[in-house]
Amino acid sequence: MDTFRQDELDALISCPKEISEAPKREMRLSGAHWRNDATLVASNDLKGEFTMFMRRNEEFPENFSIGLTYHPHDGRDGITLLRCNGPHGCYNSDFALAHPHFDYHIHQASGDAIEAGYAAEKSAVKTMEYASFEEALQFFVKAVNLNAKDAQKYFPAGTQIPFSFNE
Repeated sequence: MDTFRQDELDALISCPKEISEAPKREMRLSGAHWRNDATLVASNDLKGEFTMFMRRNEEFPENFSIGLTYHPHDGRDGITLLRCNGPHGCYNSDFALAHPHFDYHIHQASGDAIEAGYAAEKSAVKTMEYASFEEALQFFVKAVNLNAKDAQKYFPAGTQIPFSFNE
C-alpha cells in the first residue's frame, strides 16, 4: 500500500493515543522558534508511532503550530495528519485577507491532496475553536484523542507551557 485513504487518515487522527516519550519540561529556542516534541503511540494494535510537535515564534508568539505526524512501520513515508496554527499572514504569495493563514486555522490531511501530489495537509480552514497557543494545545490533545491521564500530566488545562530564557 503506497498511499493513505481518507478513512485511514481520519482513523489515524482519532485513534486513542498515549505518550511513549514525554515532551521536555520546557520549550527550547532553536532559530526563531521555541520548540518541543513528544512521541505518541496508539493505544490499540496500530503499527507505527506519532510525533507531536509544538512550535512558537519567538518574536510573534501568536504565530505557532501544534501538529501530529504519523510514522508507519510498513514502508510508507511519514505523513503530517493535523496542524493547529495561529495567524501567520500570506502563504504561497496569496495576499487575500480572507485566506485562512491570516487567522487561527487548522490543516488536516486529505486523501485528495495526496492524490493530487500535494502535501497531505495542504488545505486549511479557519477555526473559532481556539484563540491562543494554550487553547490550541487543549483543542489538539482532544482532537488526537490523547488519553486523559497523559493530557492532564503533560498539558493541564489553564496552564502555560514554560519557556526557558536561559539559553
